[in-house]
Amino acid sequence: MKPKATQLFRGPWLTLSLGVCLSVAAHAQLSKPSGIAFDSSGNLWVANNGANQVLELNPANGAVLNTITEGLNSPSRLAFAFGKLYVTNLGGNNVTVYNPATLALVQTISSSAISRPLALAVDTYGDVYVGNNSANNVIALNIAGGLVETLTADNSGFQFSAPGALAIFGKNIYAGFGGGGKNAVISYNVGEFLTHDPQEVTEYNDNVNTGPTGVAFDSEGNVYISEYYSGTAVKYAPGRGRTPLLVINQGTGGCEGIALDKSGNIYVSNSSLNNITVYNPSGTLINTLD
Repeated sequence: MKPKATQLFRGPWLTLSLGVCLSVAAHAQLSKPSGIAFDSSGNLWVANNGANQVLELNPANGAVLNTITEGLNSPSRLAFAFGKLYVTNLGGNNVTVYNPATLALVQTISSSAISRPLALAVDTYGDVYVGNNSANNVIALNIAGGLVETLTADNSGFQFSAPGALAIFGKNIYAGFGGGGKNAVISYNVGEFLTHDPQEVTEYNDNVNTGPTGVAFDSEGNVYISEYYSGTAVKYAPGRGRTPLLVINQGTGGCEGIALDKSGNIYVSNSSLNNITVYNPSGTLINTLD
Protein backbone atom coordinates (compact mmCIF):
# COMPACT_ATOMS: atom_id res chain seq x y z
CA MET A 1 0.00 0.00 0.00
CA LYS A 2 1.38 3.40 -0.92
CA PRO A 3 2.12 5.85 1.88
CA LYS A 4 -0.46 8.62 2.24
CA ALA A 5 0.43 12.22 2.85
CA THR A 6 -1.85 14.07 5.24
CA GLN A 7 -4.32 16.46 3.61
CA LEU A 8 -2.88 19.91 3.06
CA PHE A 9 -5.19 22.68 4.36
CA ARG A 10 -4.65 26.23 3.22
CA GLY A 11 -6.56 29.18 4.64
CA PRO A 12 -5.91 32.90 4.89
CA TRP A 13 -4.50 32.55 8.40
CA LEU A 14 -3.16 29.03 8.67
CA THR A 15 -1.15 26.50 6.73
CA LEU A 16 -0.87 22.93 8.00
CA SER A 17 2.19 21.22 6.58
CA LEU A 18 2.30 17.63 5.42
CA GLY A 19 2.85 15.35 8.35
CA VAL A 20 0.45 17.05 10.77
CA CYS A 21 -2.20 14.52 11.75
CA LEU A 22 -5.85 15.47 11.57
CA SER A 23 -8.06 13.54 13.95
CA VAL A 24 -11.27 14.03 12.00
CA ALA A 25 -11.48 13.22 8.30
CA ALA A 26 -12.58 16.20 6.25
CA HIS A 27 -15.29 15.71 3.68
CA ALA A 28 -15.17 17.08 0.19
CA GLN A 29 -16.58 20.48 -0.51
CA LEU A 30 -17.07 19.98 -4.18
CA SER A 31 -17.14 23.04 -6.42
CA LYS A 32 -17.94 22.38 -10.08
CA PRO A 33 -16.45 18.87 -9.99
CA SER A 34 -15.13 17.94 -13.40
CA GLY A 35 -13.06 14.94 -14.47
CA ILE A 36 -12.87 11.94 -12.13
CA ALA A 37 -10.67 8.83 -12.09
CA PHE A 38 -9.84 5.90 -9.83
CA ASP A 39 -6.26 5.05 -8.90
CA SER A 40 -4.87 1.53 -8.57
CA SER A 41 -5.72 1.51 -4.84
CA GLY A 42 -9.39 2.18 -5.53
CA ASN A 43 -9.45 5.78 -4.33
CA LEU A 44 -11.35 8.40 -6.30
CA TRP A 45 -9.66 11.55 -7.62
CA VAL A 46 -11.64 14.57 -8.78
CA ALA A 47 -10.73 17.76 -10.59
CA ASN A 48 -12.47 20.23 -8.26
CA ASN A 49 -12.62 22.89 -10.93
CA GLY A 50 -14.26 25.72 -9.02
CA ALA A 51 -11.79 25.50 -6.13
CA ASN A 52 -8.60 25.00 -8.20
CA GLN A 53 -7.95 21.67 -6.49
CA VAL A 54 -7.53 18.02 -7.24
CA LEU A 55 -8.93 15.91 -4.41
CA GLU A 56 -8.31 12.29 -3.51
CA LEU A 57 -11.46 10.90 -1.90
CA ASN A 58 -12.55 7.82 -0.06
CA PRO A 59 -15.18 6.65 -2.58
CA ALA A 60 -17.39 5.15 0.14
CA ASN A 61 -18.03 8.32 2.14
CA GLY A 62 -16.40 11.23 0.32
CA ALA A 63 -13.76 11.83 2.99
CA VAL A 64 -10.82 13.84 1.64
CA LEU A 65 -7.60 11.85 1.80
CA ASN A 66 -5.35 14.35 0.02
CA THR A 67 -5.51 17.72 -1.71
CA ILE A 68 -3.36 19.09 -4.54
CA THR A 69 -3.31 22.80 -5.36
CA GLU A 70 0.17 23.44 -6.78
CA GLY A 71 0.21 24.35 -10.46
CA LEU A 72 -3.55 24.09 -10.92
CA ASN A 73 -5.70 26.60 -12.80
CA SER A 74 -9.31 25.46 -13.35
CA PRO A 75 -8.44 21.74 -13.55
CA SER A 76 -10.72 19.96 -15.99
CA ARG A 77 -9.74 16.35 -16.73
CA LEU A 78 -7.63 13.60 -15.10
CA ALA A 79 -5.74 10.54 -16.30
CA PHE A 80 -3.47 8.02 -14.59
CA ALA A 81 -0.51 6.59 -16.49
CA PHE A 82 2.94 5.26 -15.57
CA GLY A 83 2.18 5.77 -11.90
CA LYS A 84 1.56 9.47 -12.41
CA LEU A 85 -1.51 11.69 -12.37
CA TYR A 86 -2.03 13.94 -15.41
CA VAL A 87 -4.29 17.00 -15.12
CA THR A 88 -5.47 19.41 -17.82
CA ASN A 89 -5.82 23.02 -16.68
CA LEU A 90 -8.54 24.88 -18.54
CA GLY A 91 -7.38 28.27 -17.29
CA GLY A 92 -3.64 27.60 -17.50
CA ASN A 93 -3.63 26.05 -20.98
CA ASN A 94 -1.28 23.32 -19.83
CA VAL A 95 -1.05 19.82 -18.43
CA THR A 96 0.42 19.29 -14.96
CA VAL A 97 1.78 15.93 -13.85
CA TYR A 98 1.98 14.72 -10.23
CA ASN A 99 3.33 11.89 -8.16
CA PRO A 100 0.09 10.75 -6.48
CA ALA A 101 1.98 9.16 -3.57
CA THR A 102 3.80 12.36 -2.57
CA LEU A 103 1.45 14.89 -4.24
CA ALA A 104 4.54 16.55 -5.74
CA LEU A 105 4.34 18.38 -9.07
CA VAL A 106 6.84 16.57 -11.30
CA GLN A 107 6.22 18.15 -14.71
CA THR A 108 4.34 20.94 -16.42
CA ILE A 109 3.60 20.34 -20.09
CA SER A 110 3.19 23.67 -21.82
CA SER A 111 2.65 24.26 -25.52
CA SER A 112 1.28 27.06 -27.64
CA ALA A 113 -0.89 24.35 -29.21
CA ILE A 114 -2.86 23.86 -25.96
CA SER A 115 -6.00 26.01 -25.92
CA ARG A 116 -8.64 25.57 -23.20
CA PRO A 117 -8.06 21.84 -22.81
CA LEU A 118 -11.20 19.85 -22.02
CA ALA A 119 -10.08 16.31 -22.81
CA LEU A 120 -7.09 14.16 -21.88
CA ALA A 121 -5.65 10.70 -22.53
CA VAL A 122 -2.19 9.10 -22.29
CA ASP A 123 -1.14 6.13 -24.43
CA THR A 124 1.21 3.26 -23.60
CA TYR A 125 4.18 5.11 -25.08
CA GLY A 126 3.65 8.19 -22.94
CA ASP A 127 2.16 10.33 -25.70
CA VAL A 128 -0.32 12.81 -24.23
CA TYR A 129 -3.50 13.59 -26.17
CA VAL A 130 -5.31 16.85 -25.44
CA GLY A 131 -8.70 17.94 -26.76
CA ASN A 132 -8.70 21.71 -27.24
CA ASN A 133 -12.31 22.68 -26.74
CA SER A 134 -12.10 26.20 -28.16
CA ALA A 135 -9.63 25.37 -30.96
CA ASN A 136 -11.75 22.44 -32.19
CA ASN A 137 -8.82 20.06 -32.47
CA VAL A 138 -7.02 17.19 -30.78
CA ILE A 139 -3.25 17.34 -30.38
CA ALA A 140 -0.68 14.71 -29.45
CA LEU A 141 2.38 15.64 -27.40
CA ASN A 142 5.37 13.39 -26.77
CA ILE A 143 6.66 12.55 -23.31
CA ALA A 144 8.80 15.71 -23.30
CA GLY A 145 5.84 17.87 -24.26
CA GLY A 146 6.82 18.34 -27.90
CA LEU A 147 4.00 18.64 -30.43
CA VAL A 148 3.63 15.45 -32.48
CA GLU A 149 0.26 15.83 -34.19
CA THR A 150 -2.61 18.27 -34.64
CA LEU A 151 -5.88 16.82 -35.89
CA THR A 152 -8.88 18.88 -36.93
CA ALA A 153 -10.84 16.20 -38.82
CA ASP A 154 -10.98 12.46 -39.31
CA ASN A 155 -10.57 10.35 -42.43
CA SER A 156 -14.30 10.56 -43.22
CA GLY A 157 -14.17 14.36 -43.34
CA PHE A 158 -15.88 14.94 -40.00
CA GLN A 159 -14.61 18.26 -38.63
CA PHE A 160 -13.75 18.02 -34.95
CA SER A 161 -15.86 20.39 -32.87
CA ALA A 162 -15.67 21.20 -29.14
CA PRO A 163 -13.83 18.06 -27.97
CA GLY A 164 -14.78 17.36 -24.36
CA ALA A 165 -13.65 13.80 -23.69
CA LEU A 166 -10.79 11.45 -24.54
CA ALA A 167 -10.01 7.96 -23.31
CA ILE A 168 -7.88 5.05 -24.46
CA PHE A 169 -9.07 1.47 -24.08
CA GLY A 170 -7.23 -1.40 -25.74
CA LYS A 171 -6.10 -0.35 -29.21
CA ASN A 172 -8.64 2.43 -29.59
CA ILE A 173 -8.89 6.06 -28.57
CA TYR A 174 -12.38 7.38 -27.85
CA ALA A 175 -12.98 11.07 -28.60
CA GLY A 176 -16.10 12.95 -27.56
CA PHE A 177 -17.27 15.97 -29.57
CA GLY A 178 -19.99 18.39 -28.48
CA GLY A 179 -20.74 19.82 -31.90
CA GLY A 180 -20.10 19.42 -35.60
CA GLY A 181 -23.44 17.83 -36.27
CA LYS A 182 -22.63 14.57 -34.47
CA ASN A 183 -22.46 15.30 -30.74
CA ALA A 184 -20.95 11.88 -30.27
CA VAL A 185 -18.10 9.78 -28.97
CA ILE A 186 -16.18 8.23 -31.86
CA SER A 187 -13.57 5.50 -31.50
CA TYR A 188 -10.43 5.37 -33.64
CA ASN A 189 -7.39 3.11 -33.80
CA VAL A 190 -4.72 4.84 -31.70
CA GLY A 191 -1.95 4.19 -34.23
CA GLU A 192 -3.97 5.62 -37.10
CA PHE A 193 -4.94 8.58 -34.96
CA LEU A 194 -1.30 9.28 -34.15
CA THR A 195 -0.21 9.07 -37.80
CA HIS A 196 -2.79 11.58 -39.03
CA ASP A 197 -5.14 9.00 -40.56
CA PRO A 198 -7.97 8.59 -38.03
CA GLN A 199 -10.61 6.27 -39.48
CA GLU A 200 -13.87 5.95 -37.59
CA VAL A 201 -14.41 2.58 -35.92
CA THR A 202 -17.65 3.14 -33.98
CA GLU A 203 -19.82 6.19 -33.36
CA TYR A 204 -21.59 6.24 -29.99
CA ASN A 205 -24.59 8.52 -30.41
CA ASP A 206 -28.30 7.92 -29.91
CA ASN A 207 -29.23 11.52 -30.93
CA VAL A 208 -30.91 12.00 -27.54
CA ASN A 209 -28.11 12.11 -24.98
CA THR A 210 -25.72 14.90 -25.90
CA GLY A 211 -22.59 16.73 -24.82
CA PRO A 212 -19.96 14.02 -24.10
CA THR A 213 -17.56 15.02 -21.34
CA GLY A 214 -16.23 11.72 -20.03
CA VAL A 215 -15.71 8.13 -21.15
CA ALA A 216 -15.15 5.03 -19.00
CA PHE A 217 -15.19 1.27 -19.46
CA ASP A 218 -16.07 -1.84 -17.49
CA SER A 219 -14.27 -5.18 -17.53
CA GLU A 220 -16.39 -6.35 -20.46
CA GLY A 221 -15.51 -3.35 -22.60
CA ASN A 222 -18.90 -1.66 -22.32
CA VAL A 223 -18.64 2.08 -22.95
CA TYR A 224 -19.96 4.60 -20.41
CA ILE A 225 -20.36 8.26 -21.39
CA SER A 226 -21.22 11.29 -19.27
CA GLU A 227 -23.31 13.79 -21.23
CA TYR A 228 -23.28 17.44 -20.17
CA TYR A 229 -26.12 18.93 -22.22
CA SER A 230 -28.67 16.19 -21.50
CA GLY A 231 -27.41 15.70 -17.93
CA THR A 232 -27.20 11.94 -18.29
CA ALA A 233 -24.83 8.99 -18.10
CA VAL A 234 -25.19 6.40 -20.84
CA LYS A 235 -23.95 2.83 -21.28
CA TYR A 236 -23.34 1.23 -24.69
CA ALA A 237 -22.24 -2.24 -25.70
CA PRO A 238 -18.78 -2.26 -27.32
CA GLY A 239 -18.99 -1.56 -31.04
CA ARG A 240 -22.75 -0.92 -30.88
CA GLY A 241 -23.22 2.78 -30.38
CA ARG A 242 -26.75 3.60 -31.47
CA THR A 243 -28.95 2.07 -28.77
CA PRO A 244 -27.98 2.55 -25.11
CA LEU A 245 -28.08 -0.37 -22.71
CA LEU A 246 -28.66 2.03 -19.81
CA VAL A 247 -29.47 5.72 -19.34
CA ILE A 248 -28.99 7.32 -15.92
CA ASN A 249 -30.74 10.61 -15.18
CA GLN A 250 -31.67 10.36 -11.49
CA GLY A 251 -29.81 12.96 -9.43
CA THR A 252 -27.65 14.17 -12.30
CA GLY A 253 -27.00 17.66 -13.66
CA GLY A 254 -24.23 19.18 -15.75
CA CYS A 255 -22.42 15.84 -15.94
CA GLU A 256 -18.66 16.32 -16.41
CA GLY A 257 -16.93 13.07 -15.51
CA ILE A 258 -17.59 9.36 -15.22
CA ALA A 259 -15.65 6.47 -13.68
CA LEU A 260 -16.29 2.89 -12.56
CA ASP A 261 -14.96 1.19 -9.44
CA LYS A 262 -13.81 -2.42 -9.30
CA SER A 263 -17.32 -3.58 -8.38
CA GLY A 264 -18.84 -1.94 -11.45
CA ASN A 265 -20.48 0.92 -9.56
CA ILE A 266 -20.81 4.06 -11.67
CA TYR A 267 -19.61 7.45 -10.41
CA VAL A 268 -20.80 10.63 -12.14
CA SER A 269 -19.57 14.15 -11.31
CA ASN A 270 -22.31 16.78 -11.55
CA SER A 271 -20.85 20.26 -11.97
CA SER A 272 -24.16 22.11 -11.67
CA LEU A 273 -25.08 20.25 -8.45
CA ASN A 274 -21.60 20.28 -6.88
CA ASN A 275 -21.67 16.58 -6.12
CA ILE A 276 -20.76 13.10 -7.32
CA THR A 277 -23.56 10.58 -7.57
CA VAL A 278 -22.96 6.84 -7.31
CA TYR A 279 -25.02 4.11 -8.98
CA ASN A 280 -24.93 0.34 -8.86
CA PRO A 281 -24.35 -1.53 -12.14
CA SER A 282 -28.11 -1.51 -12.77
CA GLY A 283 -28.19 2.29 -12.61
CA THR A 284 -29.87 2.68 -9.21
CA LEU A 285 -28.67 5.65 -7.15
CA ILE A 286 -26.92 4.32 -4.03
CA ASN A 287 -24.86 7.26 -2.72
CA THR A 288 -24.10 10.97 -3.15
CA LEU A 289 -20.72 12.51 -2.36
CA ASP A 290 -20.67 16.27 -1.88
